[in-house]
Amino acid sequence: MKILLATDGSPASHEAEWFLCRVPFPEAVELTLATVAVVPQLGAMRREFPDSVGQMLDEYHDHAKQLLEEDAVRFEGINGSVQTAVLSGHTAEELVQYAEEHGTDLMVLGARGRSPSQRFLLGSVSQKVAKHAPCSVLVTRPTGFGKDADRPLRILVCHDGSESSQRAVRMLSKLSWGQGVEIMVVGVVTPVMHSEMQIFPKAKPLWDSEKKQAEEALAWAVEELKAATPHVSYELREGESVAHEIIETIDRLGADMVVMGDRGHSRIERFFLGSASENVLRYAACSVWIVRGHRAGNRL
Repeated sequence: MKILLATDGSPASHEAEWFLCRVPFPEAVELTLATVAVVPQLGAMRREFPDSVGQMLDEYHDHAKQLLEEDAVRFEGINGSVQTAVLSGHTAEELVQYAEEHGTDLMVLGARGRSPSQRFLLGSVSQKVAKHAPCSVLVTRPTGFGKDADRPLRILVCHDGSESSQRAVRMLSKLSWGQGVEIMVVGVVTPVMHSEMQIFPKAKPLWDSEKKQAEEALAWAVEELKAATPHVSYELREGESVAHEIIETIDRLGADMVVMGDRGHSRIERFFLGSASENVLRYAACSVWIVRGHRAGNRL
């Protein structure tokens, strides 16, 4: 599995590194630590001020290389290989391009904000990468996990029975989290009419059938995820907004990570990131793992 970890030496990047070290991947990984050293405008100035700008660019590059070497030490003993890459250009564009050119399966980066207002203003890099990346994306945020040795890792899995959410469930089921993890699978059904409407009695059988299908989909997900940990449960919620119900569940459970599928893998589908995924990514107080369709050769 090829993983691209974006870092800039910030606390958010260190949180992403810390979290990634604790993901129990089932096989050896090819990890690349990448940082973007130079913005295009500065590079263009090199033509007009070749000496001064050239020296500045070289210093940026050397600093970035040193940063990556220091971060790579954190992954000594990892099951797999570690390499570094210093990129130049706009951060989000360079990361997405690197992922496309190198067949990356998962990109990991830290979110900047922790408060509700900061989460609303999600870092532009995280948002652009989540929208345009050709692979799965894990955006990390710090939670209470790791501060208390007895506290389990709490994972929320969003499942609606779709192909993309089934893919997310299967991916997570391959990670042997063990006893120290609790997984809650949540589904949301949105009512198309209210009980006070005159047509409701006639439509109620359809509504009951929809809820039954949702329950069956959640039960399937629970059975799949028992391969990862015995501590799996599910909850079916009703509400007008899928994202709102998911975020409420995250806050109530004190979840450390939410895992959800995305709608598609083509460039157009990636651009129109599903509204539920985008809103959860923006507002969730925990890490968000958006699972995308995998190319041939990606085993996870």
